[in-house]
Amino acid sequence: MHALDSNPQCPIFASDGPFMPLRRSASLIQALLLCGLVVFGGLLGSAQAADKLFNFGDLNVDLSKVQAKPGSSGSAAQTTPAKESPAQQLPSTPESPAPAVLPRDGQESIGETVKRQAVRVAPVAIRADTPGKQRVVYPVREDRSVIEVKIAAGSEKKDWLEEAARRFMADTARNSVNGKPIRLVIDKIGSTESATLIAEGTTLHKGRNEYQVWAPASSIFRNVVEESFTGGKVFETDESIARSPMVFVTWEPVQSAIDQMTQKSMSFDTITEIFSRELSGEVIDPNGRNFQFGFTRPQDSNSGAVALITMAYEFFAKDRGRYKIRMEDLKDPDFQAYLAFIKYMSDQTKDSTGKLAEPLMQAGYGGQPLSSVYVYENLAVKLAFIRKVNDPNGTRPVIRYPKYNLVSDHPYYTLRHGNSREQVEAARRFKDYLLTRDIQLLALQKEGFRPVSTDISNQEMSEVLGDFVTVNGLIPDLIKASQILIPAQSGEVIMALIRSYQELGDPVGPNL
Repeated sequence: MHALDSNPQCPIFASDGPFMPLRRSASLIQALLLCGLVVFGGLLGSAQAADKLFNFGDLNVDLSKVQAKPGSSGSAAQTTPAKESPAQQLPSTPESPAPAVLPRDGQESIGETVKRQAVRVAPVAIRADTPGKQRVVYPVREDRSVIEVKIAAGSEKKDWLEEAARRFMADTARNSVNGKPIRLVIDKIGSTESATLIAEGTTLHKGRNEYQVWAPASSIFRNVVEESFTGGKVFETDESIARSPMVFVTWEPVQSAIDQMTQKSMSFDTITEIFSRELSGEVIDPNGRNFQFGFTRPQDSNSGAVALITMAYEFFAKDRGRYKIRMEDLKDPDFQAYLAFIKYMSDQTKDSTGKLAEPLMQAGYGGQPLSSVYVYENLAVKLAFIRKVNDPNGTRPVIRYPKYNLVSDHPYYTLRHGNSREQVEAARRFKDYLLTRDIQLLALQKEGFRPVSTDISNQEMSEVLGDFVTVNGLIPDLIKASQILIPAQSGEVIMALIRSYQELGDPVGPNL
C-alpha cells in the first residue's frame, strides 16, 4: 500500500476509517488543512531524493489527501440518497472551462500531408474474421462452498477495484449469497487480450468459465464478444462504472510551439502535420530535439486500439458526425500509407498505457525522449501530480483534449456463459456497490477517474482535482471536453483495422 494510505500523524485519513465526505465542519476543515500540510510536506521531503523513481504498478496516488479543497459545504449531495444506477453523465455547467478552438481547427489535411510527403507502403489485405459461434451455457450448477467472482479488468482500474473488493468482502451485509461467502479476485489483463480469450472460448475449464466479470477499459470490443455467441444472452449486466476520455499530454514548451506553428487543436491530424513539418526541416521542440510521440500497441492495449479508431475516423469522417467506418475504407491506399507513416514515426514499444506514462512520471521533460503521449485522462492527472511533487518548479505536462475523442466508458459486463446463478448474483451486487457514492468518490480521489454517479457534481470534481484544472488544462465538464465524440464502431471493422495495422511494413518516401 502507498505511504499516503496510512499516516499516523493524520488519523482522519486512516485507510480503514469511514469515507470522509466533502462537506466538512469548521473543526474538521482545520484538521484537514493540518493533515494536508503534514502529508504534502512528507511528499516534498521524499521527493528531494535525486534518484527517487516510482514503480507505476504499485503507485496509488490519493488525490483527496493533497488536492481536495475545503469549502464545498454547500453541496446538496450529502442529503440526497445515492443513486445506485446512474443513467447519464454529469450535466454541463457554464462555469466549466472549454478547450480553445484554434484558427485552423476546421481544416483536416491528413490525406494531403501524406501525399505531400509522397508516402507509400506495400498494401495489406483486408479480411473479415469469422470465428466459430459458441452456444451460451447458463446456468452452471454451483457446487462450491465459496462463490468466487473473478474479474478480468484493465490494469488502469486494478488498484481501485482491489480496494473496493476489500471493502465489499468486509461488509457482512453484502458478502454472501445463500449463506455462502463471496470471494472477489481481480485479474489484471489487457482489454484486447481479454476480449479475444472470451470470444474464442479459451477461458472455460470443465464447463465453468474462468471469468464472471469482464471489465475492459471501453466497450469498443463488446460486439466482438457478443457476435461469438448464440442461443442466449451473454451479459447479465452492462453498465459503465467510470469514465476517462483520451487526452494528449505534452510538455508545456513543446505544446506552446505546436499551438503557434499549427494553429490546430491536438488530434492525429495535428500529429501528422508535426511529423511532416519536421521531415521538411522545421524544429518543433524549443530544445532542438526531435518531436517524439507515443501510444500503446493496438493489439495489446485498449488505448492503442482507440488511437487506431480515432485515426480512421479523422481520415474518413471529416465533419460527418455519425460516420461508420467500413471494411472497404480500410483498403484505401492513402489510408494505409497514413497508418504506416504514423506507425513508423511514433513510439510503439509499450503494451499498456501505464507503462507508457511511467517514464514521463519518473523523469520529466528532458529526462526521457517522449514529447507527447496519448493516454487516459486519469493517467494524465497522475503524471501532473507526480511532476508537481517531484519538481514543483519544473516543466509542466499540459493536458489537451483531442478534437475527436472516444471516451473510455469502463463497462462492467457480468458474464452468464459458463457461470452459476449465484456467481451472476454476486457479480451484480459488486457492480451495484461500485456505483455507490462512496466508491465512486474513491475512483475519483484515488485514481482520477470521472464518476458516472450523478450525485457527484462537476463542482466536487473541480474541488478534488484542484489546480490541475487551471494549471494543467484539465476540464471537469465531459460534455465540453472535446469538439466531436466518435460514435460506436463495428467490432468486425475494429479487429480488421488492428490486424491490418500489425501487418503494415515501413513506408517509403523522399524524406523517410
